[in-house]
Amino acid sequence: MKAVIYESNAGSARRYAEMLASKLGVPAYSYKEAVKAIPRDEEAIFIGWIFANKIQGLPRAQKRWNLICAGAVGMNPPGEIYNKILHENNPTDIPIFYLRGALDYHKLKWLQRKLLQTICTDLEKQNKPGTQEMINILKNGCDYVSEENLSAIVAFALSNG
Repeated sequence: MKAVIYESNAGSARRYAEMLASKLGVPAYSYKEAVKAIPRDEEAIFIGWIFANKIQGLPRAQKRWNLICAGAVGMNPPGEIYNKILHENNPTDIPIFYLRGALDYHKLKWLQRKLLQTICTDLEKQNKPGTQEMINILKNGCDYVSEENLSAIVAFALSNG
């Protein structure tokens, strides 16, 4: 495997990519950098941020490189239900590993901030069980990025790369 390639919006995917690259002894490149640095069809790992349950950048990275797996960075709590949603919305033959990221409103564009604030308001109005954690995250931000979250993708990469 030649590299870890990432598409990041507010920095969580970049942080995970850099941590993973360090653990695997390969460089980490943004998608834009990778286009110049990594030849087509080289083996790599892709890490992208999630928007509307889609891993941003994954389809175009798959067309360019031989990806062995992908990391999907988002704010939802990890679990089988969300893994199923990710796989349904990102049709691919490669394994997808969910990595819980961070939310820092200072790193988001105005429209993204407004969208999340609207979602938070809607969740509060609905008052459904199980939404309080997401409401707190949307109100206060969060940072779940950690090396421990990479254990499954590291194990996979070491046994398949």
